Amino acid sequence: MEGFPDVELALMEILTPLGKTGVVFDEELTIRIRVNRTGGSADRLGLQDNAVVTITSLVPKQTNAASREAAMELNRQIRAKLGQARAIATAVGFIDKIAETNSPMPIPDPNLDVRCIESTWMVTSRLQELPA
Repeated sequence: MEGFPDVELALMEILTPLGKTGVVFDEELTIRIRVNRTGGSADRLGLQDNAVVTITSLVPKQTNAASREAAMELNRQIRAKLGQARAIATAVGFIDKIAETNSPMPIPDPNLDVRCIESTWMVTSRLQELPA
């Protein structure tokens, strides 16, 4: 949305210390944290963006139980990094608040060697530049 920070890029920057991030998983499964804006909108005045973002942690090619536990651990690290975060400056703009809206849940994958754990977040930012 024009005038607001790209929340996907902002969250990928914040989460990069935990592992490779992206908006899609690559074929080699080297991306471990997927960040997708899945909804939300600006407030009625157009001054604040309330983005709904899904963050998925992926762990491939271990035993089924070990993959699940490793994916849950990565999700715990994500939750610790983002949990109720406030006032975060990123290269793409300033994020006012990050709050978890849905707890982690496993996402089934046809490939039993891959485990995904997904959680949903509300990412709030203010208008940072006026649209042209």
